[in-house]
Amino acid sequence: MRTIRRAFLLFVFSALSAVAWASYISRPLVLAQSRRPYTMQLLYTGPDGLAYVKDIEVAARPNGVADLFPVAGEEVHRTPAGFSIGWHVEKRRQYLITLSGSGEIDIAGGKKIILTPGSILLVENTTGKGHMTRTLGNKPWVSLWMPLKDQNP
Repeated sequence: MRTIRRAFLLFVFSALSAVAWASYISRPLVLAQSRRPYTMQLLYTGPDGLAYVKDIEVAARPNGVADLFPVAGEEVHRTPAGFSIGWHVEKRRQYLITLSGSGEIDIAGGKKIILTPGSILLVENTTGKGHMTRTLGNKPWVSLWMPLKDQNP
């Protein structure tokens, strides 16, 4: 009787594991096939010379791929834990995509932009007072910088 009960419990456990695994691995496929727009943040300079941020949507094609602005190259930056830089502007317009770790950007009015893995920031804050940047936590902030080909806003 014990052997039958063990075999039955093993069967039930295996079946539940298979169902859970199937739902786990199929989820990204469903999300990737979505036609919903992607959301990213835009860091820009307002008419008053201060930095602001807003969410922007990038439309996806039917296959789920979103077209971004053409880029001139890619750079991987590893910013050490504890890094901080005061008010500054960027030299160029670029995408900043956080790969690991976390960063924080301070802008007008004390607002903070928290960048975590997967965050996409389109940086157009190349004039004015600028923004402050620092890493968060005790790990390096690793990010992909992709300067835009067209540097005219």
